[in-house]
Amino acid sequence: MTAAPFPDIAAWPPTRYTPPLTPDFRSAFDPWRKLFAVAWAYAFGYALEDWQINVIRAVLEIDPATGRLRWQQAVISLGRQNGKTEIAAALGLWRLLSNDRALVIGIASSREQADLVYRRTMEAIDRNPELAELFRATGTRGIRALTGSGRYEVKPAKSAALQGLPIDLGLCDELHVLPSALWGDLLSGTGARPDCIVVGITTAGDADSALLLDLYRLGEDSIKRNGAGRVFFAVWEAPEARVPEDDETLGRWLAMANPRVANGGTSLADLITIVRSKPRPDAIRYHLNRFLTSVRHPFIDPTDWHKARRGEDEAFPRDSSPVFTFDAAPGMSFVTVTATAKDAEGIMHSEVVASLRAPKLEALLALADRLAEYSPRTFAVEGYTLRAFGKQLAQRGYPVMVGSASDAIQSAALLYRLVLSGRFRHAGDPLLSQQIPRAVRKNAGDAYRIARADSTGEIDAVIATALGALVEEITPNETGLQIYV
Repeated sequence: MTAAPFPDIAAWPPTRYTPPLTPDFRSAFDPWRKLFAVAWAYAFGYALEDWQINVIRAVLEIDPATGRLRWQQAVISLGRQNGKTEIAAALGLWRLLSNDRALVIGIASSREQADLVYRRTMEAIDRNPELAELFRATGTRGIRALTGSGRYEVKPAKSAALQGLPIDLGLCDELHVLPSALWGDLLSGTGARPDCIVVGITTAGDADSALLLDLYRLGEDSIKRNGAGRVFFAVWEAPEARVPEDDETLGRWLAMANPRVANGGTSLADLITIVRSKPRPDAIRYHLNRFLTSVRHPFIDPTDWHKARRGEDEAFPRDSSPVFTFDAAPGMSFVTVTATAKDAEGIMHSEVVASLRAPKLEALLALADRLAEYSPRTFAVEGYTLRAFGKQLAQRGYPVMVGSASDAIQSAALLYRLVLSGRFRHAGDPLLSQQIPRAVRKNAGDAYRIARADSTGEIDAVIATALGALVEEITPNETGLQIYV
């Protein structure tokens, strides 16, 4: 760990949080603090960071008037890669240790995400002989106490999976993409019993993040009213929802939104480089931890696109076997075909080679036959409207890849990275110059895609360009390719 980059910005307290009743408050975590220090050092070779311990202590604050947990709900919001999994795993293990009859439920937007917390908890147990004598794994997504009835279970993000469960601790990861009903189901499972709590750890969301928006409102009310509704709220965030142009300001804002940056645990210079290479909406949400006010954002800034235009001394690498990509506008009103290839330096080149108005299948096949004379590496086609065309190409013996929904997500991210990193060149085709400002991105979970339905007009040339770049990137430059249909 290096020195803190900004002495006036500490990892704790966060930008906003519900303060304790007294500075020297008691926490249900205090009796277990030394055990966790030993367990984490033994299992992972390091200790929980001070700010993580402070978060856990705050979540488990004891109300001196009742001797019980002060909070029934807790929301923790911070930038990505700050050790959210560690906090959740420690809370889960604490509950299993402190109550041998407790039921801990972990959920997330995907089963894989919830499994991360479970596996971290299980690693801490398996790597400590004393803890391994107390618990055992049940299958691949459960932990059971060897004495008592305590258990930890990973559940799918479905309301029916939570019905009727007497929950002592609910752990939710990435609240910005969880349905609102799940949080309510977890709360209902606690039955307002003492010392039961639901904890959510997340990054910021957008206008579609209904659950997280509601929890932010509850959290802000809790701060104003000193714990109203028994809701603990802690958020690390930048002052504004934008990416500053100068690195000094960006660095300060990143330290405010990322406690590991503030305490020197993450390289600030490396993070700035990463943020500068990301789409601005992603940088704002995931690294500056600010909400986006809209779900529709430009896919690529036209200025950035213009910078990627080939210079007069550059040319499409004609000696390479290109990828020819077909994409159709809604209703087959237009079909655009692009050519994509890398040059000797690994720079990706793309250009529009054809745009057909309302073509018939026969016309597309005739065009493919002519393009086959250029010895293409493969043909790529958009999979929703052009699947039948792809099958016809395969029947003619051509190598074909049919784009999937997953490819749409990967291709959008790849093209964006290539453009911003200076590793992409286009020919300045008028069709693309017209369509680029129309194309918008839409979040797909924690990823994004180019949103055809939300864009203002046809963007078939944009989608063909993105898919062509992906196929060129992942397809070997050899003959005898497998056919994907």
